[in-house]
Amino acid sequence: MRYLILLFLFSLPAQASGLPPGINRALAESGIPSDHVGIYVRGVSMKKAMISWHAQTPMSPASTMKLVTTYASLFLLGPAYTWKTEAYYSGKIENGVLEGDLILKGYGDPELDIGRLWLFVKDIRARGVKEIRGGLVFDRSLFKVSGNPGSFDGKAFRPYNVIPDALLVNFEANSVKFVPEGNSVKLIVLPGFGSLSVENRLKAVSGPCNQWDGKVSEQMESSGKSAKIGVEGDFPAECGEREDDVAVYDHSEYLYQLFSMLWKESGGNILEGWREGPVPRDAKLLATTASPPLSSVIVDMNKYSNNVMARQIFLTMGSLEQIPATEASAQKEVKSWLEGKGLSFRELVMENGSGLSRTARISPEHMGRLLLEAYQGPFMPTFYSSLPIAGIDGTMKKRLKDTDAMGRAYIKTGSLEDVRAIAGLIQGKSGKRYIVVCFINDEKARKAKPFEDRLLEWLEKNG
Repeated sequence: MRYLILLFLFSLPAQASGLPPGINRALAESGIPSDHVGIYVRGVSMKKAMISWHAQTPMSPASTMKLVTTYASLFLLGPAYTWKTEAYYSGKIENGVLEGDLILKGYGDPELDIGRLWLFVKDIRARGVKEIRGGLVFDRSLFKVSGNPGSFDGKAFRPYNVIPDALLVNFEANSVKFVPEGNSVKLIVLPGFGSLSVENRLKAVSGPCNQWDGKVSEQMESSGKSAKIGVEGDFPAECGEREDDVAVYDHSEYLYQLFSMLWKESGGNILEGWREGPVPRDAKLLATTASPPLSSVIVDMNKYSNNVMARQIFLTMGSLEQIPATEASAQKEVKSWLEGKGLSFRELVMENGSGLSRTARISPEHMGRLLLEAYQGPFMPTFYSSLPIAGIDGTMKKRLKDTDAMGRAYIKTGSLEDVRAIAGLIQGKSGKRYIVVCFINDEKARKAKPFEDRLLEWLEKNG
């Protein structure tokens, strides 16, 4: 009998004895080994952690790394910081004709979308330029980033993998809209470039609209100045309209295609193509467009975990260290600044500042210390208002709905293959506030969401 009891006890999931019983049970039920979980919880007015489990272990934080980028940028750049994009011209302008080139110089604007570029084109046109007898010149010299967009996960045509650039526009994305029409599916591509062809081999079928994107396959081809999108499969008509974004052009070609399309639609003309190069010394400034302030940009970045925006901000901080900015100069600038604040995180590896990385590392405790500093610092409202709110918006919109934690937790989420993470602030029912960080690095991490939610609910109830 004693042997059977011992056998039963050893067959139970391993328990993390340093965790509160409720969290212990939830972790055991998840099937995730406790040794692959790091948790740090601390009241904002406490001198010690409430929960510290493997909290000093360097771990992959996935997209919660954006919190480090956000915090540093608020101090190094300032919440009112804006990015500019400038238009210069060489030669002379007479009777609406530019006898020379139009030069665009970028400074890393993370939010230069198609709408703002259209207004920029209208601004240039309003300054008396109708025809450009030369071509477009792109000055992209502020950033120096190499790499293959598909190196992270093999999905080179996904906008989240776009390499950052000083003249990034619209995330280099073309939106493919799926519109059911009877037994067929119409494809609408926006913006629609003349050099972009579409092969539509879709069929409209009946059936539930669950995981529709898994029933549709896309093939992308790019040959520099032209690109092709092929789509085939069965699209459930019950889905109604759906859309998917793709990135099939490189930086300069996409910018040329979009700018020239908007320029011609406004009644202008460009005789030549494009080339890259610095702004000539004798060039004259024609027009400037400015981004929204950083305080607004970080909301868009964190609420929806935009990797490209994070990388743009990261490299902008790197330009304070050197020009052209590199990921190495950005990390050096941020780590040096953190150390000056007394936050010497020796294990910190930011790589690109977005968390879309296999090498990025920080410990749960150090992430928690950064969150505590942010709470106690001058930019606390700006920092925390950029995070998704449980059950309300962003990546937390569908989580913790109809629970007592809804609206009480400001949480940045993160996910990679074999990685799940949450980090942020939660208010308990007592009114006290807690910093919470949970990193899970394990092949079963994809099952972690219920455990993360249980952790947050437990804190709301017991905090």
